[in-house]
Amino acid sequence: MSGEKLKRVRVAVSLIFLASISVLFLDARHSIPPAVGGFLVSLQFVPSLLRLFTYFDLTAVGLILVFALTVAFGRVYCSFLCPLGTLQDIVIHIEKKIHRRKRFTYGRPPFAFHYSVLVLTGLFVCMGSMTLLNILEPFSIYGRIVTGTAEPLVTLLNNGIAGIFAKFQVYFLYSIPLREAGISVLVFSLAILALVVTMSYRHGRLFCNSLCPAGALLGLISRISFVKIVIDRSACNDCGACEKVCKASCIDSGAKRIDFGACVGCFNCIKSCPTDGVIYSRVRFALPQKAAPEYNPERRVFFKGVLAPTIGLALPAFMSGDSTSTSTDGYHENRNHPISPPGSKSIRHFSGRCTACHLCVSACPSQVLTPAFLDYGFAGVFQPRMNYDAGYCNYDCTVCGQVCPTGAILPAGVESKKLIQIGRAMFVKDDCIVVSKKMDCAACSEHCPTKAVYTVPYEGKLSIPELNNDICVGCGACEHACPTTPRKAIYVRANPVHLVAKRPPVKKQENAFDSNKDFPF
Repeated sequence: MSGEKLKRVRVAVSLIFLASISVLFLDARHSIPPAVGGFLVSLQFVPSLLRLFTYFDLTAVGLILVFALTVAFGRVYCSFLCPLGTLQDIVIHIEKKIHRRKRFTYGRPPFAFHYSVLVLTGLFVCMGSMTLLNILEPFSIYGRIVTGTAEPLVTLLNNGIAGIFAKFQVYFLYSIPLREAGISVLVFSLAILALVVTMSYRHGRLFCNSLCPAGALLGLISRISFVKIVIDRSACNDCGACEKVCKASCIDSGAKRIDFGACVGCFNCIKSCPTDGVIYSRVRFALPQKAAPEYNPERRVFFKGVLAPTIGLALPAFMSGDSTSTSTDGYHENRNHPISPPGSKSIRHFSGRCTACHLCVSACPSQVLTPAFLDYGFAGVFQPRMNYDAGYCNYDCTVCGQVCPTGAILPAGVESKKLIQIGRAMFVKDDCIVVSKKMDCAACSEHCPTKAVYTVPYEGKLSIPELNNDICVGCGACEHACPTTPRKAIYVRANPVHLVAKRPPVKKQENAFDSNKDFPF
């Protein structure tokens, strides 16, 4: 296949995957079948690798496919399947349109620094800290960018169009509640977007070859690839066209050498070569050669600017003995843990596997899962939590476990999910309006799906809530419905390790209808 065709295939496939992944995060109506979404996510390298360490399922097929492609053809994942990589390519393409004369030049890839980032990230994960992985993993970065920046805009646009159509009594669109998000997460999403855009605009794929842990691991695997992009010395005329278009800056046209461990498989070099001197085939004549490190002042300044903030974010993870010992709410001292979603088994399991991609956040139909900042400590930065101010967990909903790509939230059937106790309700009697304002309420008991909250006589005709925490699942319906301010009279306290609730008792229906008798009213 010619270089022109290879590039066209690469561009088409990458744009299709970018659009598909974006729609997966922006699909507020949940119209994408779970099987399709699961296949798309299974092709994301790091999430699928983490999931494999949790349990084996069909997701492993996607991981095996990515691994096989890398062994066969090199880091084609970075240019074909990685949404953040495609986003960078779009920025690079725009930059070329603006500065037509700008050309890339060879810079010895910072393999030592890149592999150090990979090793450090792996050590953090082994110690139970996802800090570096949450910050640097490409799929998670793209997910946070879409969820934090694009989703609110799409929601506002949808609601505006739906409002216009409603005036003409056209209702194929309907309004969607705007998802609640913390300002810190939004600011960080914008900062990451600015960083990725700036790096790709000025330095091409430098992020992929300096900070991305997936790129480092795939780069190591690509060193044993069967088929590589190489320079045919007999056909090369030293024009340097391949080096000028290499967005990974890994082609040394003077030495007729390609650092294939840094090549992202964009095929620009093959397309640009006028003599067919750059080919994609089994390696027979382009053995790796050592070259003296080339001084690049721009990269040195960049690494000084990136390394210090990275270490600054990472050190607190070492210093934190318990990644879950953080307060999520200021008005109850014993709310000392965030509440992790059902299926996550425990806070330790969840924070030790979640890469903060926020796919569960975008998929949650009740919007109870919201992006968090440091609720799980530095070890679980940006991981989502159950926010009962925003919503509550639907009793028969299992969406988050179906879409989680890493195994942080395990899939569960509806019946088993109904018995997962992620927390227990706590009742502060003096804050209840039945006591403080002598007003009847019962909002909490009316919303409780298991009737773990029920009312009993209090004073006169008033009734007050009581709890049966044996059947409480911690869904937060009572807390969400409680009208007291500024603090809730009933709230859910997290179970750091999820428990199994008892089944709610089934009451027999009184005065059952007898079809043999007359109509009862």
